Amino acid sequence: MSISGFIKSALERVSRNPASHVLDGLSGLSPRQRLQRAIDDIRGTMCPTARLALLLIDLDRFKLVNDLCGPAKGDAVLSIVAHDRLGRMHAARTLHLAADEFVCLLPFAEQDEDVAVGFAQQVQQVIGEPIHMGQHVIHLTTSIGLVTEDGPGRSADDLLHAASVALSHARQAGGDTVGRFSPDMFIDLGNRAELENDLRSSMMRGEILPYYQPIVRLDSGQPKGFEALVRWHHPRQGLIGPDRFLPIADDMGLDRDMLFMLLRQVCRDARNWPPHFTVSINISPSQLCDPDNAVMLLQILFASGLAPGRLIVEITESALIHNLASAQETIRSLRNTGIRVALDDFGTGYASLSRLCNLEIDHLKIDRTLIQSLNREAGRKLVKAVVDLGRSLSMPVTAEGIETPEQAQFLRDLDCTFGQGYYFGRPAPVTVAKASLLDLPA
Repeated sequence: MSISGFIKSALERVSRNPASHVLDGLSGLSPRQRLQRAIDDIRGTMCPTARLALLLIDLDRFKLVNDLCGPAKGDAVLSIVAHDRLGRMHAARTLHLAADEFVCLLPFAEQDEDVAVGFAQQVQQVIGEPIHMGQHVIHLTTSIGLVTEDGPGRSADDLLHAASVALSHARQAGGDTVGRFSPDMFIDLGNRAELENDLRSSMMRGEILPYYQPIVRLDSGQPKGFEALVRWHHPRQGLIGPDRFLPIADDMGLDRDMLFMLLRQVCRDARNWPPHFTVSINISPSQLCDPDNAVMLLQILFASGLAPGRLIVEITESALIHNLASAQETIRSLRNTGIRVALDDFGTGYASLSRLCNLEIDHLKIDRTLIQSLNREAGRKLVKAVVDLGRSLSMPVTAEGIETPEQAQFLRDLDCTFGQGYYFGRPAPVTVAKASLLDLPA
């Protein structure tokens, strides 16, 4: 049977009971019991050569929807997802598992396993359609863990376990993606568990350190300061980059402690630099929107004796869609004390011109992906537009990710103010970074 015929057959079975593809609850059964019953029901209608795919669907950062709209409207959004969005995916059977998690069960022909991946991508597209909730327009993204049966009779618990591991990989990849289960993921899961066990003690032992990358004036090549980037000196695995451990720290609730620990060290280091040098430090969207973090940041800065004007706080464009009002309040508090604020990764996110003006940003930083596109005419035009925008708003512009003399020269010709990237220096410990300033290319 072709896959189109197989899906048509599944649709005909569902049409005999129009509500059967969305399960809103069977009295007295737990979600896992309902899932097992649904799996048993589907298996009873499948042909011998068919297989079953389970998709574990998680709405990315759904807490922000509740924070923005309130719990009642958050529940209404979940209802729209369940009935209006997933409810139209008639080829699969859907179960609301818990909170913002759903399960889709999809039978498919054995030789057409890629159909399950295609279906998962369709689910992402359908859920991603705008939802109008009062004055708010909500754009949801989803992470999906996908597992397909590799043998007959696997229990709901087994399938859900595998899908949960795949979902974790999708989240670690930044969300809005499909994680397809493979047995190797259990190895990765073990490695992550080991890092979790080590992370807290490593913070206490001082193994989480700032590395510094120079920022230079493009017209003269003279150093302007550094950006502090966190690194982990693991006692057994060596140097670990932030992409591996920052998501773990966030999941463990250690991101706030790590930020303050890093800031204390950065302020101590920066006191020994020339007085005109600045230091930049990144804070996440959730950290920016928490007013208590801003208070603590200011306390650490004042206790260190570092002049506020020498500290630049970098935020990403994604912070602007999380909670604009809180972001504005925090930025205003920081700027009132003399701290400057830079919008990082500009050109790849969500910032509009009106929001850019309302936030009173001091600096723009062009995302490295735009600098990498300078070999194309469209990329050059886009970078020029960002530099011109910064100039029109009286905001100095820093280009990140400069790796070649040709890129540096192009940006000089545009009168871009500052540059940063491997061409000028890689992130390094404080002693190495300071010494490397003498070797910066002109």
